[in-house]
Amino acid sequence: MKIGTQPDIRHSPKEAFEFATNNGFEHVEILMDHPLYSAEILSYNELIELKWSYDVELLIHSPATTTNFIAVSELMRKASYAEMQRVLHIADRAGAEVVTFHIGWNPGFINNGSFYFPKELFDEHNEKVLIKELKPFLERTEVLLALENTIAITGGIERALREILSETELALTLDLGHYNIQKCELFLENFDRVVNIHLHDNNGDRDEHLALGRGKVDLKAFPLKDYERYMTIETREEKSILETREYLFRFLEDLL
Repeated sequence: MKIGTQPDIRHSPKEAFEFATNNGFEHVEILMDHPLYSAEILSYNELIELKWSYDVELLIHSPATTTNFIAVSELMRKASYAEMQRVLHIADRAGAEVVTFHIGWNPGFINNGSFYFPKELFDEHNEKVLIKELKPFLERTEVLLALENTIAITGGIERALREILSETELALTLDLGHYNIQKCELFLENFDRVVNIHLHDNNGDRDEHLALGRGKVDLKAFPLKDYERYMTIETREEKSILETREYLFRFLEDLL
């Protein structure tokens, strides 16, 4: 397996690649929601230079705040694919190994002090737009795209993804912190499609991005023994990045 990290949230691109090299990481996964790593600021030429200068591989996490592939608004979905196309252009030119993306979200509503999420209103819509739009998009994309487990994979989303997984080369990014909050058996059933694993911890009720060992994520719940692809630490702070790596090393020593 190849162990890398997302940057400390305070790092500039140069600092991120320098930190990775100085600490023996094999790749950097840039988070394009961060202003310093957005397509508006960071060019593929700069990424190529950083890769060559620091001799680490590049992974990309596409922006989740500016994409929503299951939005009710067709205009929003078209803008999301346009944004993704821009990310893929950068990834292709810069030689990124994997591009991770989120599927998006459906809105809930606050009513009289409560949170109301009518998932049945979105079920048919989600299945339809993923089959009609995401599937053909994946079929004509050459960069390796990996879907991350974020929202609940049930109902129409699950039906659509099962079809997409059977008929396209869609890969998966398994986020262990997200899985600890919301189980996603589809990802474990298709573990052979997992090309990237996000490592961070929480206590099971909210997304905290703690160092491994600081929460309730159980690495034994995942088939890691024969896993050979990318593992990316996603705690986004220098000290916790290194703490997570040491925790992972101890676990792998016991596992092997």
